[in-house]
Amino acid sequence: MKKTPIIASCAALLLFASACVPSVKPQDTPAPTAEVTAAPTENPTDGPTAAPTAAPTEEPTESPTAEPTEAHTAEPTVTPTEEPIAFPTPSRLGNLVNGEAVLPEGMAYFVLDGESDIHYVYDRFGELKATFTAPSDDFNCWSDSAGIYGEYGVPYGYCIKRGEMMPENIIRFANRLFEYRKIWEEEDEYSEYAEYYGFVLTAFWDKKLERRIEFDKPMGFGFGASILPVEDKLILIADRDVEENGEQVSYTEAIMLDENGEVIGDFDPAPFGGIDMIEGVFADRYLLIKADDEAHPLELDSDWPWYRKYDLYSLSGECVMRDCWLDPQDRFSYWDGLGRLLIYANCFINRQGEVFDGDLNLLYTVPDGTDLHIFDITTSENDSIFGRYYRCGYTVDQQGVYAGVKDEEGSWVFKIYNPRLASDSQPETEPDDEW
Repeated sequence: MKKTPIIASCAALLLFASACVPSVKPQDTPAPTAEVTAAPTENPTDGPTAAPTAAPTEEPTESPTAEPTEAHTAEPTVTPTEEPIAFPTPSRLGNLVNGEAVLPEGMAYFVLDGESDIHYVYDRFGELKATFTAPSDDFNCWSDSAGIYGEYGVPYGYCIKRGEMMPENIIRFANRLFEYRKIWEEEDEYSEYAEYYGFVLTAFWDKKLERRIEFDKPMGFGFGASILPVEDKLILIADRDVEENGEQVSYTEAIMLDENGEVIGDFDPAPFGGIDMIEGVFADRYLLIKADDEAHPLELDSDWPWYRKYDLYSLSGECVMRDCWLDPQDRFSYWDGLGRLLIYANCFINRQGEVFDGDLNLLYTVPDGTDLHIFDITTSENDSIFGRYYRCGYTVDQQGVYAGVKDEEGSWVFKIYNPRLASDSQPETEPDDEW
């Protein structure tokens, strides 16, 4: 019975020895321990320190810097530029003309109104050429409307050809521009040139609006002034008052100037029947000499004839055409009543109903039975070069959401969102404005 504990003790010793074996074998690992210790010490110091420093420095610099720059710089720049193009904008809506001209040849510009006093000028190809500001003024001599204009168009007083506003004190007559000064007081610096507090002509423009010609000595008009451009010359007529023997006596004088404003000499009205027989200019070439008061046969309401009968005379005194009825295009008179009432036209209708242009060429014949009271012989081809729709059968439409140009059939050839509607904000009102 005592042998059993001895055997058990031996077995326990063997198991103990076997359990201690793993603790003894790791003694063979001093080298791997040195390698592991050395490698992590050198590599992180030499290699890893250089490599991680170079790589993370480049990657964060290129990637994070480039992405925010493109994302945040591009978006704010593009968004404000594109937003106005959506609605509204003076830019083209769609490709309606495929690169072709919006307006036929001979029609140079069209003008659209923007909000407030902004106006946009487009060329005949639909490209925006200028933007200007000018308030509407029903009392100026310019066209106060969007529309089609020729090379010399002056909408709202803005000269398209020159790209600038014209002077305010302008007389527009017979496709010419004249600058003047109204004399109100004796102390005025120009009063020595005027009588009866009249007008003084200070400068004028050539036919192409390229030269502004000033007078060395301002030309006084007195109280009954008129300017007649004919055959590249200017006839200045002035009615004056002078005191003779204690009484005011009126007399009329007329002088002739060349295109440079130099005085040629006195103008003799005798071949035309006197100054009072000269009532205007036809096509810058002929003087309109008053005929009798016969109404045109096509004016069915003879109680109030609109067309006036004239004879055409050259500056030399030769009558070139008789029985010419005119629908006056311009009426030359000063707003405050001073000055002579003169007319300008560049087409007329004869007794047979034939309409002629400024070159005395036949344009067309008015159909029999036409009432001239409701018929205008002056077509767009004969309009003033400064006004709208000169030489144009097209129209500008700016009444609705869209604005642009329509052809003679009423089809859009250029269309954008109406720039008049650029601001959708409500105007601020004072309490007194609300009823």
